[in-house]
Amino acid sequence: MAETIFSSQIFANFSNIQVDQSRTDAEGWQPDLKRFYLDAEHKFSDRWKLKVTTDVQWQRQQDPTDLWFRHAYAQYSFGSGNNQYLKIGTAELPWIDYVAPRVGYRYVDPSLTPKNRFAGPTDPGLHYGYKGRQFSFGVAAVTGSGFQRPTLGDRLDIEMMGVWHILPGLDLAAGYYEGTRAQDKDDKPRLHTARRHNVALSYRIKTMRLGAEYARNDNWNQVSKVPEDSSHGWSVWGSYVFKPGYSVFGRYEQTDPSNKLNPANENDYLQLGVDWKATSYVTVALVGKQSTARTALKETETNEVGIWTQWDF
Repeated sequence: MAETIFSSQIFANFSNIQVDQSRTDAEGWQPDLKRFYLDAEHKFSDRWKLKVTTDVQWQRQQDPTDLWFRHAYAQYSFGSGNNQYLKIGTAELPWIDYVAPRVGYRYVDPSLTPKNRFAGPTDPGLHYGYKGRQFSFGVAAVTGSGFQRPTLGDRLDIEMMGVWHILPGLDLAAGYYEGTRAQDKDDKPRLHTARRHNVALSYRIKTMRLGAEYARNDNWNQVSKVPEDSSHGWSVWGSYVFKPGYSVFGRYEQTDPSNKLNPANENDYLQLGVDWKATSYVTVALVGKQSTARTALKETETNEVGIWTQWDF
């Protein structure tokens, strides 16, 4: 039976930012609209559906972004219990689609790879996924340009992801990406191939999350540039529901954004918070963050504290 569902989701916060040994317009108490999604999903049958999700951001001291189409795809589900799917269009990439729910608390910050621009969440292309009791995997052939400004280079990029469900709640996952990320568009030469390797070990049950993720990128932004470069980072996270509707959570990550061109650069990030499911529509969190950026010349520490919210309609 045909059915159309409309929904929306908002990530918004009001927080205080302080930067050591600096003074910027972004400091002090200010609001941010991290995400504003409008979602329309039409189910033609149990197997066929069409999904469109728009995306807007309005960060402090910035103008609102353009209207992006984060999702715009047709999906066909098949197999035993519809445990396989094929999506055509702008859809979730396998790695982030898997790991983001394991980390959780997306309304506070995205997980390691999208937060540090090691990967993108969605991309136009052809997407396949399989969900099994012991193993799951996904593969996508995409443009590599992302959903914000989709374009096509001289070839399609490939992303693959596999998960071993070791025990109930316990997963070991690995991912791989290879392509040009549309950086060889028009007359730009393809001098290198962009690659990414991911691995994650995580445990997730109703009251607890624990996990660790590692990512390494090679020539992620250097496809059409002469010098080679690489980057890598790791993240650990945990959360615990100490009372129905209440949880504490934390995360620490360290990244080296330029191993070859700027090897002295290093970033640390710490996040601690407590959240409350106020209603079925609203989640509120008190969060503190600390980010430290080191270069060969200086070290900059940024501290942020405030209220983060997620609104679901």
